Order: sequence, then C-alpha cells, then structure tokens
Amino acid sequence: MISVVVPCYGSPGSIYPLYQKIREVCETHNFIYEVILVNDACPKGSWGEIEKLAKEVDAVKGVNLSRNFGQHSAITCGLSFAKGETIIIMDCDLQDDPKYIPDLMSKMGEGYQVVQARRILRNERWLKRIQSRVFYASLSFFLGVDLDYTVANYGAYSKKVTDNILKMGDRMRFFPYLVAWLGFKSTQINVIQQVRHEGRSNYTLGKSLSLALDIAVSSSGRPLYICAGFGAFTSCLTFFLGIVYALRYYLVGTAPSGWTTIIVCLLFSTGVIMLNMGIVGLYLIKVFEQTKRRPLYVVDEHIN
Repeated sequence: MISVVVPCYGSPGSIYPLYQKIREVCETHNFIYEVILVNDACPKGSWGEIEKLAKEVDAVKGVNLSRNFGQHSAITCGLSFAKGETIIIMDCDLQDDPKYIPDLMSKMGEGYQVVQARRILRNERWLKRIQSRVFYASLSFFLGVDLDYTVANYGAYSKKVTDNILKMGDRMRFFPYLVAWLGFKSTQINVIQQVRHEGRSNYTLGKSLSLALDIAVSSSGRPLYICAGFGAFTSCLTFFLGIVYALRYYLVGTAPSGWTTIIVCLLFSTGVIMLNMGIVGLYLIKVFEQTKRRPLYVVDEHIN
C-alpha cells in the first residue's frame, strides 16, 4: 500500500483537485493507497475541506493540529499515521504533480529506499528561485553537507526510512536533511514543477535565512567552529600587528597614535566577542528547548 502524506497550509482550494489527481493515478496503476492530509492550523479553512473530503472518502485520513507547528513537524505527524510500505510526501498546492508517483514507485522497485523528485524546471518567479538557491547554499555551508536546491520534500520513502525519521528526537526538523543524514540507498527522478494552484509561498528571504540558521544551530556544531576560527584569526592578526608596531617603534622611532585607530580596534574586538556570545546563546536556547521535551506537534482531532 502507498501512503500519500500531504501537509496542508494556505491552499484549501487545491485539496480536492489534489485528491482527484492522486486517485486517478493510483487507480490507473492499480495502487492500493491512502491519503493523509495534515492541517497545520491553516487560517484559510483547510480543515473544513479536509473534514468534508475525509467523511466522503474512506481512503482519506484527516489530521488537524492544535496550532501551527511548521511544515516539517506536520510531515512528521503524517508519517506517524501512515500504514503503507511506501510513503509519498508532497505539498498541497499542486506544484508537486501526482503524475510522477508511478515513476517514483518504479524506481523504488529497483531496490532504492529513497527516490526524490528533482525539479529540472520550476514554475516560479526568478526571485523565488534565487531565494531557494541562497537558502540551500547557506544551509549547506552551515551544515557542512551538499544539499541540492532542486530537491525538496516530494519523493517516495520506504517504511524503514520513515520509521527511523520518527525515532529522531530533533526539535528543529528539516526533512531533506534528515533523509540525507540517514544515508539509505537513494536516487532521483527528474520532474517539472507545476504552477501553484492558489496562494503564495510564506517563505520570504529573511524567513529562509532565519530557518537556515535555526537548522544549522540545531543540527550542527559548525557555526561554533566558524566563530572559533574567526576568533583565532583575529587574535593572530592582532598579535602580528602588535609585533609590527613594536618593531616600527624600536627601528623607526614612531608609533601609531590617534583616537580613530583605538576606537575602530575596540569596536571590532567588541563586535567579535558579541558575535561569539550570540552564537553560543543560540546553542543554549536550542539545548533548553530540547531538554523540555515538548511534543513536536499536538493533534486536536483526526478522521478515519
């Protein structure tokens, strides 16, 4: 059986058309399937559409979260309800076209545990594409891994993969990174991203960079190493300049002076210290949040 997990936010008008396309594809290829629609506290009324559809169709499971927990927590919630041997994850806005499900399943039949959709053509504004590149480049730099900006959540994952993801205790979850970290045998297929059915993306450049920093601090110690390296570089530079000025004083008889030089050096040093303290503070916040051991999501109600 195939379980199709769909986190829903901001596109209530696309829920029924998405289900219709999933049903047509699965029935054409004789796939036994279920569709798990997780409402991440959508303010536009997605739960009403999900509730109506789930009451009409037994193959549709509706899950309503108590508040907005974020896309990747909603995906985790959907995985916990999935019963299929293979789990398909896609967005609700119809940019992920269900017509590629047979291709994903065909690749899974070749022995892969993960088959991800690689978007060779993206029907988005150029600014959105640049934003995506910046986000993935920032995340790759902070995490120290190579993440492909053309690959998102859309893909097929074996039950073994999703079960291991559910075991992870990370509070800050970024699904593609968790899948990459597991290291199971994976491949990709090329897809064309469709035009968004309705609404618009809630990820601005600022939110994307903030998310990249949160994920990096939660998942990697590299920012600390970067700060330590920058601090060491600054110390070496200061020590070198001290030797140069000392030699200049004893050999030439002149020494640097001036209010500007002192203030610039003082402000630079203070900035470096505050930056390092800020990064350490972010880690302390993440440790504090992790030790509280609050659930990743809270289910208000579910149907089927």
